[in-house]
Amino acid sequence: MTTEETVDGSAVQDSNATRVHPSRPRGYVTIFGTWCKGCGICIEFCPQAVFEANGQGRAVIVHGNRCTACHWCDIHCPDMAITVRRLEPEELEELQELAELAEQGALPAGGDL
Repeated sequence: MTTEETVDGSAVQDSNATRVHPSRPRGYVTIFGTWCKGCGICIEFCPQAVFEANGQGRAVIVHGNRCTACHWCDIHCPDMAITVRRLEPEELEELQELAELAEQGALPAGGDL
């Protein structure tokens, strides 16, 4: 389940609520779409293949649940269009609970809570 929300008209966040492996670090990735010029560095070098190119060649988050908060992408982004925040254990537990509720069909369509 992927939810994209726009902040300031240019930020696209990925709040994937999918199964989370409890023993590995987890990150929350944000791409500011209007800042990205489509260099492809993050797509090519992300060790977890979190990104893919959209129809315009710009990076989009397609597997946000894979992010391990290694910060490779936000450190190397020449446009400073990417931010990564490491999720705390409590946040991971909440994501797991939301994923279970989504599987049961207990969440409203579109992720509106």
